Amino acid sequence: MKNLFLFFALVLVLFLRPLPTEGAEQAEQAVKAIKKLIADGQVPPDAILKIVVKQGNINNYWGNDQELKREWESQTGIRLDASVRPQLADLQFFQERDDFDITVARNRSYADLWTQGLIEDLTPLMEKYGPSAGAAGWDGYILPRLQAWYNNRLVAIPADSDIALLYLRNDLLSDQKQQQKYLQRFHRKLEIPQTWEEYQRQVEFFHSAEDGFFGNCEQREELTAWMLWMPRYASQADPNQYLFDQQMHPQINSPAGIAATENYLATIPFAPPEILKIGKNYSYSLPIFLRGNCYSYILTPAGAKLFHLDNSAVKGKFITTPLPGTRVNGKLIRRSTFIYGNNLVISAKSHQKELAYLYLLWLSDPDISARSVAVQKGFADPYRFNHLQDPKVIASYTKQALQALADSIPMTVPAGTGLPGDSEYLAALDRNLLRAGRKEISAAQAMQETTLEWEKITERFGRDKQLNYWKIFRQQFPKSSTNK
Repeated sequence: MKNLFLFFALVLVLFLRPLPTEGAEQAEQAVKAIKKLIADGQVPPDAILKIVVKQGNINNYWGNDQELKREWESQTGIRLDASVRPQLADLQFFQERDDFDITVARNRSYADLWTQGLIEDLTPLMEKYGPSAGAAGWDGYILPRLQAWYNNRLVAIPADSDIALLYLRNDLLSDQKQQQKYLQRFHRKLEIPQTWEEYQRQVEFFHSAEDGFFGNCEQREELTAWMLWMPRYASQADPNQYLFDQQMHPQINSPAGIAATENYLATIPFAPPEILKIGKNYSYSLPIFLRGNCYSYILTPAGAKLFHLDNSAVKGKFITTPLPGTRVNGKLIRRSTFIYGNNLVISAKSHQKELAYLYLLWLSDPDISARSVAVQKGFADPYRFNHLQDPKVIASYTKQALQALADSIPMTVPAGTGLPGDSEYLAALDRNLLRAGRKEISAAQAMQETTLEWEKITERFGRDKQLNYWKIFRQQFPKSSTNK
């Protein structure tokens, strides 16, 4: 509890006074190191760094009007060649392409990418170049161990957060007539939901299909099902409901797993009609909330940036809050996770790894990264503490949304399973969640069948080896319950 108290004290300080940072020192040191590499003949002066990123975040690396690209090239003489990569899963992309130096990877992809030797171990470069705060803390980064490390090795540089937050229509939540109706129906106040049970009541209360208004827009398509199931599951025990026990056996085929799955499924009747169709991800659900046709939505902090735009039908009408939780022995356990998390990795086949690493240090410098995150047409979310108080970032995201992000940090669990074969484990879970959503199987059957598949995957990779990875990954979970 003492560590938790100190953490919240730190977050409070962030919003009351400026947080000391390294300023531009990290960027300056990176540029100085690059010039030395060029002078020593280790990097040709006409070198080109090839970056392949996703459509939604390429502007974060260019900057407004390509100012960051011009600034980097002016300071170093190194040209940036950035392009958009196809919408492939990280593992598939790496298996099909090797003609790049840097790309983005989701947090949960590290297990497969690192164990298959597809991304570079950055630990030696960190020991050589920093950042100065070192491996233990990385002063300024929000959750570096969850965002950038795997198996006690540095494998990425943070470039996004993507912690799941809840968006609600505050104009409806605060409407007196709606409050009276809710009180009469449920005999309780209409207010920001603290539990998943209360959230579900509100989803049902505000749903009005005949008016084209939906209680929720949570995505339910197969490829991302685990993202919105995991926070429900992890909050089922104090401090966490873990996926596996100490003998590497799944714990999802349990009352906790079934309860989380039933809650996940309960929103479907109050969602848009095509919510279960393949490919109906946030590109389908987000516009529905943006147009004002939905009460609740779960997305990353980037949602606040979009909903706050002048052309948004919900500008000034929404509120951002941490995800609800579950009451366990009188305690409210709230958990979130990285539902995407696009951080930067270096290809193991890159011929200029040192140069690539120094670029990543330059880009993630406190000042430069704040400018990158604030880009209006980019979807990279705040990932350093100084971003939460930067005026341009606040103007883009709203201070209220950044406070919700700050409150969610200590309740965030690492993404995925943390195991080699993660893509297989999650594919099995996603597939069975979709089947349950279509009423082909029950919630209990979904957990039972997923457990059987997980056991087979574990045996194939080797139970003892998987257990060693799991023990390290498990250490990244929150150590205490949070009641905020």
